[in-house]
Amino acid sequence: GGDAVSSPVEVRPRVKRFGLVGNPLAHSLSPLIHERIMEAVGLKGSYELFDLAPNELPRELPRLLASLDGFNCTIPHKQAVIPYLKDLAPSAKLYGAVNTVCQSWGYNTDGVGFASCGVPLQGQRVCVFGAGGVAGVLAMEAARAGATSIAVQARNAEQATGLVDAVRKQGYGQIHALAEGADSTCDVILNGTPVGMWPNLAGTPVSNRQIEGAKAVFDTIYNPSATGLVLRAKSRGLWAMGGLQMLFEQALAAQRIWNPEVDWENFTDGLRGAGRGLALEVLRRSPFKLVLTGFMGSGKTQVGQALAQRLGSALNKSAPSFVDLDHRVVIRAGQSIPEIFRSQGEAAFRSLERDLFAEELQRPGAAIVATGGGTLIQEGLAEMVRRSGGFIVYLDVSLEEALRRIGRDDQRPLLQRGPEEIRVLYDLRKPLYEEAADLRVVADGKVSDIVEMTMTAFRWN
Repeated sequence: GGDAVSSPVEVRPRVKRFGLVGNPLAHSLSPLIHERIMEAVGLKGSYELFDLAPNELPRELPRLLASLDGFNCTIPHKQAVIPYLKDLAPSAKLYGAVNTVCQSWGYNTDGVGFASCGVPLQGQRVCVFGAGGVAGVLAMEAARAGATSIAVQARNAEQATGLVDAVRKQGYGQIHALAEGADSTCDVILNGTPVGMWPNLAGTPVSNRQIEGAKAVFDTIYNPSATGLVLRAKSRGLWAMGGLQMLFEQALAAQRIWNPEVDWENFTDGLRGAGRGLALEVLRRSPFKLVLTGFMGSGKTQVGQALAQRLGSALNKSAPSFVDLDHRVVIRAGQSIPEIFRSQGEAAFRSLERDLFAEELQRPGAAIVATGGGTLIQEGLAEMVRRSGGFIVYLDVSLEEALRRIGRDDQRPLLQRGPEEIRVLYDLRKPLYEEAADLRVVADGKVSDIVEMTMTAFRWN
């Protein structure tokens, strides 16, 4: 008999294993980002989360070093992993922290990620908020980019001094620490603190006066896709960016280290696509309330409905609900708003409005809430929005445009006043809306344009 012909054996590429070590990791976007990158270049690989408390590191890290092809590390392990590694690459030595591990070597790709964001640093006075691992990257990159001076402002004075010393050792002398709370002015604000991160959206690490004195703002926080700090900067027409691009680019740089055999330049278009839609994914996983405020006729209801529709088609099942607060008041009271004003008075209307608004803010899930013109100027209601994990968008309409839109609407009790009284009311409320708002959007134009500007501010389009 003749020789048996063996059928060819298909050699499948080995599935590589990657992951993220940190604590806590419940809302991490890293698996999604790395899976998209690997798909874009045709890599077979998995990416897992390893949520390790500090006391678990000595037991678990040697096992992960032996079993994974590479991993990222994040808070609180960026420095704690160093004793377990063979050596550090120049990037990790420079920043004194590791965010990527390959073959027991430590690297840091945060600097590459930050540099890709194009923050205008050369010749600028820079203020870095925070003194942890990522703040160190911001300060070091600002020095390397040619900032004229760097001020480091942090809660931990000892840590701030250590960061300053580390940058000085690299030959950059124009850096100093500032006491926490010092109201310094600078050209570029870089936030390396977690202040403003979901679900605690209240507060910014920077005063409004500091934002007004700046030219550019960068916030390393990526959840939400635009923090209160970024939104306030955008409202003032400044260059402003959140940390999503930095997150994506540092992940891409890690994949390049883990997979040097890939010709990455061949996949530029696919990789650009891999980074799209991340802001919507952040909203899907970490829903918050978007509260619209502004004078009557600013278009809160129409803009709110259109915004909910746009986000609904993008988010599908996790679409935000739309709430018209005036409509809820009418249903609950069983009377029109003019009837409530006539029979019970404005104080009773405001009390009911306040109660129903609090109910909406406590409801789970994302929502877009169109408020009445007088809702958010009531004492404590703007703070209630922030405590509930929400943002306030002020639709800034000119009085002339507002009056043109609403004409003589008999469902608006405040319109029964004369034109002079309405102007006084408008002038009184405008600074209150501005003070309450996270984002100001010019609202004289078409509804579609206002929706587009809002979507752009949050990177949802």
